[in-house]
Amino acid sequence: MRSLNPLRAGKLMTTLLRVRMAFGRVLLACGWIAGAVAFSMMVLVVANVISRYGLDIPIAGTLELTEGALPLIIFLSLALTQYDGGHIRVTLLTDRLPRLGARSLSVLALLAGAVLFAWASWAGWLSAEKSFSIGEMKRGSIRYPVWPIKFAVSFGMALLTIQFLIDALCVAAGLKLPHDMPEEDA
Repeated sequence: MRSLNPLRAGKLMTTLLRVRMAFGRVLLACGWIAGAVAFSMMVLVVANVISRYGLDIPIAGTLELTEGALPLIIFLSLALTQYDGGHIRVTLLTDRLPRLGARSLSVLALLAGAVLFAWASWAGWLSAEKSFSIGEMKRGSIRYPVWPIKFAVSFGMALLTIQFLIDALCVAAGLKLPHDMPEEDA
């Protein structure tokens, strides 16, 4: 079996890191959007509490808008959490394996995550398309279309799929991801 030329391996690793960092900037933008939605939701809830209990005039649609905001906050930041290595990992098995075995198992787990979220993204997209085609509306004290939220959820899962694939390639190439780095003592 022929091994990879060290110069070509270095270029491959550099390219993977560049791709990962560039995609990370896209994820950071989505994270900022999720943060802005969370902040807006917080302002709305505080304003509703003050208005409801201080003036006895609740803000119509607060419940419906916060229900619609939660999926945006969660799914637009999911891939960023993977990028930063923030998801919970159980390393009971991989800690006991030789380095190559642990790396292979990590690649397999990342690819399984990619397959799962690719399927979920596709199913979510189909649901969003149907919601759009029938004009599905959220009912309550206010009405608004549900399809933009469903498309955002599907988009967020697609981003996570891509991040899983990038991470799988990085781990297969021998690169260390943020969750592989030793934690600093506080």
